[in-house]
Amino acid sequence: MEQSASKTIIVTLLWGIASPAAAEIVGGDPVPVCGFPTVVDVDRGCTGTLVHPRVISTAQHCGKPTAVGFGQTRAGAPHSVRVGRCVGTGSSDSQLCELMREVTEIPVTPVLFGCEVDRYLKVDQPVVIAGFGNTSNLSGGGTKRWANQRITTVEAKRIIVGDAGVPPSPCRGDSGGPVFTRVEDGTWRVLGTLTGGTTGIPCNSAADFKRIDAVVANFEQDTGIDITPCFDAQSGQWSPTKDCGGFFAGSDKGMGTWSNWCQNTARGGPSSICGAPFGGPGVAGQGGAGTQGGAGIGGMGAAGYDGTPGVAGLGGGNTTGAAGMAGTGTLAGMGAPAGTSAAAGSPVPAAMAGTMGTMPGATGGGIPAPAPQLPPTAGPRPAATAPDGGCSCSLAARASSAPGAWSLAVALAFLATRSRRRRTRVAARGQGTMTE
Repeated sequence: MEQSASKTIIVTLLWGIASPAAAEIVGGDPVPVCGFPTVVDVDRGCTGTLVHPRVISTAQHCGKPTAVGFGQTRAGAPHSVRVGRCVGTGSSDSQLCELMREVTEIPVTPVLFGCEVDRYLKVDQPVVIAGFGNTSNLSGGGTKRWANQRITTVEAKRIIVGDAGVPPSPCRGDSGGPVFTRVEDGTWRVLGTLTGGTTGIPCNSAADFKRIDAVVANFEQDTGIDITPCFDAQSGQWSPTKDCGGFFAGSDKGMGTWSNWCQNTARGGPSSICGAPFGGPGVAGQGGAGTQGGAGIGGMGAAGYDGTPGVAGLGGGNTTGAAGMAGTGTLAGMGAPAGTSAAAGSPVPAAMAGTMGTMPGATGGGIPAPAPQLPPTAGPRPAATAPDGGCSCSLAARASSAPGAWSLAVALAFLATRSRRRRTRVAARGQGTMTE
């Protein structure tokens, strides 16, 4: 009696190790051609899931498979791909196996990860179970079947699906097979791989699925294959790459045939479940610096997920600012020289001083260019002050800001002196004297 019970428990826990002829979901429905195409037949009598173009998930107790079959039935699968190495954790029955070539003909069903775990891995979450397992304990296998179920228990390394004794239930040959859930954008995720039952009665529901997210970090470290293209595998943080999207978005209703690899199977767009999708607005390009203070031309944004260009980046401002050209100032007016015996002459009205250079560059401060220098003239020149009080410089310096300005000043002084002499002669005639 004890020996019989022991055998029952072994068969229950390791549903995939029984005869290779065993295979199907008890109480489920056959999947139409190309329905749930990522569910694959794993040789050695198990089931698996395509979670990455080069990776499948399955159960460790199934051993290392040599090949996986893509199709609706275990016998005569229309496509077969050989398997390389497999990676597990040693403490969980889940394992991930590398394929010898990429399968890009159909969209993948990625592993539930990161914030998706918090959002969807919970009691009463609706799920789908699928596999090539038996329809009863010892018979009915070989065809892909599926059924709706729900999560009843969530633990650190496993998920229990369904209530004991309440079908539908996985059965022998479904080992390694998936438990799926659909996320808000209509695409699917795989939560775990089937280990066996929990009641001691074969195919009695309350099925034990080992969580795949527990294996991901080990697999990526060992193989260098990124099977979580939307997340950082070590931290679980949202970090989308160009492969974060295009996931399986169909159902049990297939599209196409296996001869054309289920052409037109529904795919999702760029995923944004936990943050901004990859391939949104492109990263702003670096604009070139303007040569005269103008803004540079914006760089082209990074390509979007679907290959369209991203939003053009903003142009860069002038980083240094072209030097402003000095303004040409008009010569400040010069007061008439003081008379020798009469009152000082009235000063000539002063012209407005020239304004300084042009506006500075867009972001850099323009530095006025130095004013042109005139050759020195003999003799000292009197100081003058601009009418606006803006400068206290020598006349020579102010005159140098306009060509011919000093010549004008000398002419004005000569005229003022001549006028004063004329008034002096007139006064001298009246007094009988003359001053030269």
